[in-house]
Amino acid sequence: MKASSVPKKKPTAQIIASSLGFLTIILLWIIISALHQNDIIFPGIISTLKVFFSLFQRGSTYFILLNTIGGLILVLVLSFLTALIFSLISLKFPTFKSYITPFLALFKIIPVPALLIVFLVNFKQSFIPFLLTYIVLLPLVYDGLYGAFISINKDLIDELKITSKLNLLMIFKIYIPIVSKQVISTLLQALGLGLKVKVMSEFIAEAPNTIGYELSYGRATLSMDIVFAWSLILIVIVVILDAVLVNYLGKQEA
Repeated sequence: MKASSVPKKKPTAQIIASSLGFLTIILLWIIISALHQNDIIFPGIISTLKVFFSLFQRGSTYFILLNTIGGLILVLVLSFLTALIFSLISLKFPTFKSYITPFLALFKIIPVPALLIVFLVNFKQSFIPFLLTYIVLLPLVYDGLYGAFISINKDLIDELKITSKLNLLMIFKIYIPIVSKQVISTLLQALGLGLKVKVMSEFIAEAPNTIGYELSYGRATLSMDIVFAWSLILIVIVVILDAVLVNYLGKQEA
């Protein structure tokens, strides 16, 4: 019997467990805010939601979201394309992989605060989050893509090389679909890490018209409800993007 003919069980237990986890977070939020009874220290759900919905009544909010989230997607695409090129060259020329390994290792181990200090001295505030996020994501995406490509059956690769030459059409129509699960998993990791790094660098560099800048403003004015509201927006966006990628992966496997 083929594996595809076996009906998949509905993950009822997983859904219930996830719901309980979500309710636990809400309950902890309510308890902690009730203990403090001070929105300056730890705002409650109601005050946070009021600010959350009021933010969407401001036209500047959408420009800020475009700057941070749109910028993250742009950096993610650039990281993916660079990593794709590097991984394909590494597969064909192992010496190239040996050459770029020290650079990628340096990007992995160098402390982010150290990079931020150097960038703050040499680059504009608005450019720093893009550059820093790119440097952090490139090694992660490269390792994911290279590992996915070398996992492809060698006999299949040899057969493809015989039937046609390696080109962009073959890469995006054959190679990437074969390793789509690993690619999506890599992108999900890069998305989460990239958002944290970008917002953090926006916060420290005080890059104007960004979520990080808004968080810095909330801290400076002791408006923790603003900090919580923007954090909630980030969580919602990550959940949506995560669901889109996972849904796409599910369709690919169906």
